[in-house]
Formats: sequence, C-alpha cells, structure tokens
Amino acid sequence: MRTVRNHPPTYYRHAMTDVGPKARIAGVFDRAAPTYEQTGVEFFGPPGRALVAHAGIATGERVLDLGCGRGNVLFPAAAAVGPTGTVIGVDFAPTMRQLTAEAAKDLPWVRVTSGDAEFPAFRPGSFDVVTGGFMVFLMSDPAAAVARWAHLLRPGGRLAVSTFAESTAAGQAFYADRNAALAPFQLPDPEQGLESKEVGAAQPAWVTGLFDGAYLTDVTTAELTVRSEFPSADAYWTWWLSLGSRRLLERVPARREEAARAAITAVLDKHLRRPGGGYRAETPMRLTVARRPG
Repeated sequence: MRTVRNHPPTYYRHAMTDVGPKARIAGVFDRAAPTYEQTGVEFFGPPGRALVAHAGIATGERVLDLGCGRGNVLFPAAAAVGPTGTVIGVDFAPTMRQLTAEAAKDLPWVRVTSGDAEFPAFRPGSFDVVTGGFMVFLMSDPAAAVARWAHLLRPGGRLAVSTFAESTAAGQAFYADRNAALAPFQLPDPEQGLESKEVGAAQPAWVTGLFDGAYLTDVTTAELTVRSEFPSADAYWTWWLSLGSRRLLERVPARREEAARAAITAVLDKHLRRPGGGYRAETPMRLTVARRPG
C-alpha cells in the first residue's frame, strides 16, 4: 500500500497491525500533532478559552486537563490560575505532549505528562477542576470515565467538558454530502461507529446523562458557534488533515487522493462557497460544567 501524499503511514495500515483501538486513535492524533491548530484556522482555541471561563477557573486553583493536545484548554487554564496555581496536562500522544511541553517551558506551574485520559492516575480529591476538550466521546466507556474523573475532584470541584452540538439543517446536509463524496475513495474503516458516537454526543441529554451517573450536580451548559474561513479547497483539506478527523483522509490511498480532493471541492462549492471567494464553515459547540457536591 502506498502512502498518501504528505501523510505518514496510513490509518488503515496501522489498523492492520496488532494495535488496539485506543492506540490507533492516539496514533492519529500523534501524526496530526505537528499541524494541529497550526494551519491558520483557529478551531479549538475559542471553545478552549470559553470552557475555562464557563468553568470559572480562578487564581490558585489546581486543574487537570485530560487529552490536553496542543493546549487549547491547558494554556487558558494556566493563565487563569497563574503562578500560584497548578495545571497538569495529560495526553496519550507523544508528539502532542512534546510540543505542548515545549510551549509551556516558561510556565513552571504547568506540567504535561503521559497518561491514559480514561484512567487518570491521580489521587481522589486532587483537583479543583478537571477539564476535557472534545475527547469524552472518544472514551471506550464515557460514563465510566466521567465517574472516575468525578472522584478526582475535591468537594465543590467542577468537571468541564466540551463537545460538538447539533448541526443545523444546512450543516447536516453538508456533512452528509461530504461523507458520501469521500466514501468511494476510502479503504474499509477499522473503527466503525466512531463518527456515530460523535453525532450521539452532540445531543444535550448525552452529556448531562453522563454527569447524572457520576453523581455530579449543578449542570450548566453554554453554546457557541465557531466560524472558520478557508481561502481555498486545498486549505480546507490541509486543515481537515490537521485534526483527529484525519483518520478519514488517511484511508484514502495515494493513487486516489487527487480524485477525492476534486470530489470534496465540489461539495465545498455547493455548501460553503462565499460570494467573494473562499469558503466559510460554521460549527456549533457545547460547553458543559457540573459540580461535585460539597
């Protein structure tokens, strides 16, 4: 199997090895790390800052950021707690950890460490706030993971997660056409069902239900829409490849990439084309915070 142009070894090739689903997902993010949020299109930054604000993270608090990635929640949390606080970022992807640790080298109250976000190895009651940016739906058992995270909170502490919200009718039509356009060029998916998990997690009751099972209270939600601008179809493809959703593109063999790009460009022209040129996408997102009873 050839490698897709500008891609490391494909997701499909990794899936054919003896690597488990969690390691395969971590591998996708590891390969995305060098360009994650680095393509000139800020996507996870606004909800990261908003999640910190919605959680009320304050000076001197101790924060655990699970699945910290390139620090879209971690760095706003670090600014909020200041030098008298502590922020620990946990990530399974080595390159993500390395790049984020380098970016935090001048913040002695910030530490980035290796770990499995689903089973964080910290003592109960260690943190004022636990955060998870766009990662709870990636857990093999989200409800059990949330229950474990709740035990890490001190009484009165907060658990804050971000998820995608329900798409508008226009958004649903775009994603349906985009998926249909890409499908003929893709190799089989070893992680069938992951996209449907993300769609299910967009329902408000999905997240609040997780918190109910963890015996968390005072659940509050806030919503925002992130608007992303792309000067060209190539810019959209580069951005798409920089996210965890690159797993969709890594299933496209090199010999079929040009045709796949053309098919996606047609979908962009149909749904996202701006009158003045380029493309604009709008992504609804949801922030949810709950409290451990005092």
